[in-house]
Amino acid sequence: MPPFDTLNLGRAAGDAARAVRENRRRALAALGRDLEEHVEASQVHGARAAVAGVRDRGRKIPGVDILLTRDPAVVLAMHYADCVPVLLADPGRRAAAVVHTGWRGTAEGAAAEAVRAMTGAFGSRPGDLVAAIGPAIGPCCYEVDAPVAATLASWPWRDAVLTPVRAGRWLLDLWEANRRQLLDVGMPAGAVGVAGLCTACHPDLFFSHRRDRRTGRMAALVALR
Repeated sequence: MPPFDTLNLGRAAGDAARAVRENRRRALAALGRDLEEHVEASQVHGARAAVAGVRDRGRKIPGVDILLTRDPAVVLAMHYADCVPVLLADPGRRAAAVVHTGWRGTAEGAAAEAVRAMTGAFGSRPGDLVAAIGPAIGPCCYEVDAPVAATLASWPWRDAVLTPVRAGRWLLDLWEANRRQLLDVGMPAGAVGVAGLCTACHPDLFFSHRRDRRTGRMAALVALR
């Protein structure tokens, strides 16, 4: 039922637990995977990472916004309703990662930290990775105030992702901010794809917390064959 229709995958949104479990089962079944393989993160709006393996199946790993794996027995999951999903893969080393990053995670460099975590855990090289930046609130709709804008002050591309709209207010381009982070740590520009779909602009396709406040959650699901 509204506002959680259809296929709400987030347990913290206020939807019935039984409905969320069934929605997750259906989503995973569409990928040929089982609910028991599902691994999620607590999503604390930071930049900490955890490696997930078969022992983590069915768990919510605390304190992290980045999950990575080389284990084909797990499906990594992050949940969103405007924040940015960043998906990473290392085809040669058969490794993958998924990142949840809003403005706080972006300011802390979560996308770049995911690349560093894959390098440390699996020996991945940034030049070998491919990335997808999925649907999230776009620079058309994401207006922020001075304290949020100030969190990006240390990034050299700050002015490229903040557009002044009036005194003390900016439009923030989270897509571009995360793309630039990936380039900063050595990923080739051609290896980073951006969906360019604004969650707030498309009520027919996406949940959006900024648009609706009380709403469901989408998921980014990553698994190795």
